[in-house]
Amino acid sequence: MRKVIAFIMVITFVLAAHYSTASTAGKPLDVSGWESLKWGMTGDEVKAAFGKDIKVHKPREDSQENAYSDIELSDLEIGGVPLRASLWMDSGTKTLRKIVFVPKNTAEGYGWAETFIKLEESLASKYGPPDVENTSNDPGTSADRKWHFPSTDIELSYLRLDGTEMLLLIFSGKDEDAG
Repeated sequence: MRKVIAFIMVITFVLAAHYSTASTAGKPLDVSGWESLKWGMTGDEVKAAFGKDIKVHKPREDSQENAYSDIELSDLEIGGVPLRASLWMDSGTKTLRKIVFVPKNTAEGYGWAETFIKLEESLASKYGPPDVENTSNDPGTSADRKWHFPSTDIELSYLRLDGTEMLLLIFSGKDEDAG
């Protein structure tokens, strides 16, 4: 129990220190994708942008979102965190719509909670403070941060349930009508 309380105190201190400096970071007017990947790129354009780092696999379908993923990037880092990313294409236009990042390695204890903080710091330094911050009243169980831009939504989510942790970072392109 003392370890959990100490961990919560450390996270609280890190977040307080982070937000005292991150709030001064400038927020870009818009974000049109992630790195060299831009919303609306075709699969061939995505492959050209990342070359040999792209892995092509059997398509996975998401019929609810009318999207599919058959391209993955497996050797990425954001804020020093090793990640892999699934690139989701619009089923109708066959263009890039969403990028879903997950940690590449496994974590022990509260490893993903610490990783969440690293990613949040990196994102805040680049995109400014999050527009939406939700943290569970039961520390270490869930947290969600969102940044909204005219062309892109960025969502960082952490969930710990029954000892199992999940961490996702999602960059989503907005429909032109929703812009």
